[in-house]
Amino acid sequence: MWLVLCEMQDVAAQWAYHGLLARGLEPIELLTSAMLARAVSWKHTLGVEQAQTTITLADGRRIFSTTIHGTLNRLLAAPSAFLSLALPTERAYASQELTAFYLSWLHALPGPVLNRPTPRGLSGAWRRLSEWALLAAQSGLPVSPCTVNGHDETGCLPFHSSLAPPGTPIRTVLLVANRVIGSSVPETIASGCKRLGVLSDTSLLGIDFAESTTGYWTFVGATPLPDLRQGGEALLDALATTMKGT
Repeated sequence: MWLVLCEMQDVAAQWAYHGLLARGLEPIELLTSAMLARAVSWKHTLGVEQAQTTITLADGRRIFSTTIHGTLNRLLAAPSAFLSLALPTERAYASQELTAFYLSWLHALPGPVLNRPTPRGLSGAWRRLSEWALLAAQSGLPVSPCTVNGHDETGCLPFHSSLAPPGTPIRTVLLVANRVIGSSVPETIASGCKRLGVLSDTSLLGIDFAESTTGYWTFVGATPLPDLRQGGEALLDALATTMKGT
């Protein structure tokens, strides 16, 4: 079994699910955070050698972690719908415990996982734009000037923010387990993108560049939650190959 984990409104993940199904990843399950929130039972066992998870969904389906071969993980947060039932003074604690539980069972999933959870995000580390700029520079990518301000300090979610001025044409390079997906990507840029994937410890990454009229590429942003549709068939092929472990 393979899994695609995402938010209910994640159209790109649904697109990837159908593309992976067409490429022979069967059985494959699309599970949204809402489905997981309505699960009727969870069993998560931690052992010396491995952890096992069994989830019984509201529609009767059962997910056994021991049968999972690979996962595309795009979950943003543990479900919060039930936190309103807790005492106001205990909601922060309950939220932390629920997030810790999600980190544990997601981290324990066997096989290739794109992206594995970290303490900074359930589907890869959520970084501020300034942090991405620093990592990009360390990776050898040309980077637009980055000024840290109040907006940047709050921009820590994995949604697109950019160093480029509004209206600037953007080229997006997608990285899947060290495979660069994108048309006419210069070799130096492709190599830098691979180094950025290693430095950020992110197996699935969207990296944005502003391209000048002379063909010069400049890093302007990155996210572990890219629009997968930008990669087209080549992206689906890379996802399938990675999730199959080949």
